[in-house]
Amino acid sequence: MTDAQGQEASPDPAMEAYAARCTAAWQELFSAAKDKEEMQFAMALNPEFRGMQDAGWSTAEDASRALDQYLELLEKLASSPIKVRLALSLYSHLSEASGFYEVPKNMMRIASGEDYNLWPFQHLVARRAASGAIIAPKANKVMKDLLGHAQELGLQGLKEVIIETFDSDLRNGYAHADNIIWDDGVRLRKRNGGHPSVVSFDDFTLKLNKPSCFFKRSKATWWKALGATPLPKELRGE
Repeated sequence: MTDAQGQEASPDPAMEAYAARCTAAWQELFSAAKDKEEMQFAMALNPEFRGMQDAGWSTAEDASRALDQYLELLEKLASSPIKVRLALSLYSHLSEASGFYEVPKNMMRIASGEDYNLWPFQHLVARRAASGAIIAPKANKVMKDLLGHAQELGLQGLKEVIIETFDSDLRNGYAHADNIIWDDGVRLRKRNGGHPSVVSFDDFTLKLNKPSCFFKRSKATWWKALGATPLPKELRGE
C-alpha cells in the first residue's frame, strides 16, 4: 500500500493489530445476530432493501465499488496536493456510507432481540419545519448511534474500533471546505470556532488506512456470511 503522498508504505505492526481487531469485532457482531435469530440475520445481509428495484440503486454496493476505484487511482497518482484531496474524498465517502452501515445496525438490532428493519436509521432522520424536506443524518449521528448500540450490547471491541476509525474533525473539514492542503499536512482551519490544527501527512495516511481497512474487513465478514449457507433451509413459523 502507498501512503497519502504516493510513497511506498512499509508494513505497520500497529496497523496489522488494528486490522485483527476489526475482523474480531465484525465476527463477534455477526455471530451474536446469527445466534439470536438466523432468519432475521439473513435479511440483514441485504442493506438498503427498499422493495423491487433494478440494479444500480444501492449506495451500499456503490460504496464498495468506490473504495476499490479510489484506491486503484490513488496507487497510480504521484505525490501531489490533488492526490491528498482525492484521499480526503475517499475518507469522507467511507465516513458517510450509511447505506452500508445499515448492515451492522440491523445486526445490532437483531442481537438486541429486535426485528430486522428496512430503515434502521429512520429514527435519526429529521424534517425541515417549513418545507417538510427530509434531512438525512450525517456521519456523526450515524456513528454515535452505532457506538451507543454497541455499548448497550457489550460489544466493547466494536465500540473501540469505531472510535479509533473515524475522525469527525477531518471529515468535517473536507465536507465544509474548511481545510487547507499545505506543506506540513492537512490544516483544519475551523473558521467558525475552535482551535485550528494540523494533521501531518504521516498521520493522515494512518487515518485514511483505518477506515479503508474497517470497511474491507466488514465487507469480508459480510461476504463470508452470504456464502456460509449455500443449501436451502426449511423454516417453520410458530
